[in-house]
Amino acid sequence: MCLQDDFVGRIVKVIGDIALVGVDEEGLKRIGKRGHYVKIKTRVGEEVLGIVSNINLTDELYRQSGGRIDLVGGYEAVSIIRNEVIVSLLGTLRNGKVEKRIASTPMPNDKVYEVDEEELAGIFGLGDIEIGGLATRPNIRVSIKLNELATKHMAILAMTGSGKSNTLAVLLINILKNFEYPRVILIDTHSEYVPLKNVEEISEKVHVFAPRGRVRDALLEMGLKVNDLEVPYWLLNIEEWYSVVSLDPRATRQRRIFRAALREVKNDAFEGASLNDPVYFDLEKLYSTLESFQRDGEEVLMKLEDAMENEEYDFIFWPENALKLRDEPSRLFEFVAKPLLSTGLSIISLGGLSSDIQNAVVSMLMRFLFRTNVEAKLKRNPIPVLVAIEEAHVYAPETYTPAKDIIEKIAKEGRKFGIGLIIVSQRPRELSQTLLAQCGTLFALRTVNPSDQVHIQRSLEDVTQTILNSLPSLGIGEAVISGPAVPIPCIVKIDAFEEASERLFGSHVQLGGKDINFAGIWRDGIDLNTVKDILKHIYSVKGRWSERKKIRDTKAPKQKTLDELF
Repeated sequence: MCLQDDFVGRIVKVIGDIALVGVDEEGLKRIGKRGHYVKIKTRVGEEVLGIVSNINLTDELYRQSGGRIDLVGGYEAVSIIRNEVIVSLLGTLRNGKVEKRIASTPMPNDKVYEVDEEELAGIFGLGDIEIGGLATRPNIRVSIKLNELATKHMAILAMTGSGKSNTLAVLLINILKNFEYPRVILIDTHSEYVPLKNVEEISEKVHVFAPRGRVRDALLEMGLKVNDLEVPYWLLNIEEWYSVVSLDPRATRQRRIFRAALREVKNDAFEGASLNDPVYFDLEKLYSTLESFQRDGEEVLMKLEDAMENEEYDFIFWPENALKLRDEPSRLFEFVAKPLLSTGLSIISLGGLSSDIQNAVVSMLMRFLFRTNVEAKLKRNPIPVLVAIEEAHVYAPETYTPAKDIIEKIAKEGRKFGIGLIIVSQRPRELSQTLLAQCGTLFALRTVNPSDQVHIQRSLEDVTQTILNSLPSLGIGEAVISGPAVPIPCIVKIDAFEEASERLFGSHVQLGGKDINFAGIWRDGIDLNTVKDILKHIYSVKGRWSERKKIRDTKAPKQKTLDELF
């Protein structure tokens, strides 16, 4: 029921799904802000819901003078006498719920009312995950529907420093708070989210996986419990191998040589094995096979040597745990799949690795996940998993990468098998348009680049020009949210992660990845002993080479049948 106290103006013009509302000065103060909600009482008794997308303020005296400001006497005393608020029509209000259709087109002179807080609270309070408050009315809390988010995928897009990492972190801690047995995998490209392990109330639900190396050592020094992440080389497919040994797509001859050598060693290990079968083989065999190509194999051999000698790649070429299980395929697969199927939040910490290696790792893990979930669905025992990918443009850009195919496959088919996606990127224009088009829910934070805005609109059906117009003017941490996870498009001030963790768990925790305080550090200076410790850490061998040589010299037992691998 529309109350007279909520009356703010009248419709003066309707153009498609846009209505111009004439308001006086008091009405302008109440609703003259982008993101405010109004309802229009039509002549047939329907209530049409709309959102303020812009305002149009005109000085009539100036207009009537033909733009001659010198003809307007006492101009400084002239006030604006025509105010119009531009409203985008969203749907029809019935019994406190929104139907996303315009049941009755508003007409000029229809009355317009401000939507009261009780109605807004009812509209936005039906979801599972609370993420913030309306930008225009912060006390109206906004929650999103998990099933709609996960089954129709979601994108968080923003320019650097606008709050996309904060947005994802707030989503994650609310999921961990509200659900007892969630399964979320986070591809943490820069190791920003590992501090979530420090939130005591959810610590048992947060599992950090990292490859052996300097980043893992740093995490251990922080007092974090870190699980080994291993990607055994014999489980890589050919495209992942190309990425690991840095064989560019343009190096067609080198790729053919490596492909032939890999096929030969796998077939020797198991007769009839195909190129991408997960067959264990000795690296020495691959090395000697490439040597047999003589001059043609020299360049490829050098690239393989460079990769094998890189200490940061030990988790691929010298995976200690996986090598112990190489003759027990079922246990090996269980170990490799542990980050994918653990209950809670599994953070795959890849900070410090090159983009080529990150791509190979993500590609293999996502292949394992997809295959596991397909089998689970076929056995009528689905395993719902939500995958969040930070810096998604690294793995699924418009150009080719090893991980792109499987991520796009999950985007197109994953919902049938219980895999949901959250795509996070600061470069929408570089993201695969195929991937972005599969994301039903959009969290768009401040985005200024016109190319990014066009890419967002082209890829997502629910994005209107009204939403795009809002992006450059958003404040830090504000997001335009649209899609099935929310009842209607809205502009939300996302909770600050530190405040949300304090409110939910009583723990004050900061995320990593914050900007470096240049001014503060340059004022205070840096202790030279700290620099010396860093240099010692970088150049310390720690006996790893001897450990790797010991692993390398260990001969693998002969396998029995290829069937055991599946």
